[in-house]
Amino acid sequence: MARRPETKKKRPPFGIPKEITLLTGQDVWPYTFIADDSGGGCGKVPMPADTAPEEVQTAIVTQLADLTRIFHGVEIDVEWSSLTPDSWVGHIRRVTVEKPAPLGAVPEVG
Repeated sequence: MARRPETKKKRPPFGIPKEITLLTGQDVWPYTFIADDSGGGCGKVPMPADTAPEEVQTAIVTQLADLTRIFHGVEIDVEWSSLTPDSWVGHIRRVTVEKPAPLGAVPEVG
């Protein structure tokens, strides 16, 4: 009797992010993030040193939010606070998104 080959479920490359640390840099802004699985990652945002920190933060959040949505089906939001004059920490929380009712659905009456 032939056996089916076992298919291993591929794990996402990282867990759901919990915290981001952003540093000021020259022509690049380095950052790291910690995920809920004790993993994480790092990267650099190629923007000049005189760029407003809010612009860099938005770029990082956009990338992480897209990846988290794709790999985990979860929406995230970040609240930033300053650590020092040239570094910031972003605390990440999951956001619940209500799905709209399908077209033609009859609303429930309570």
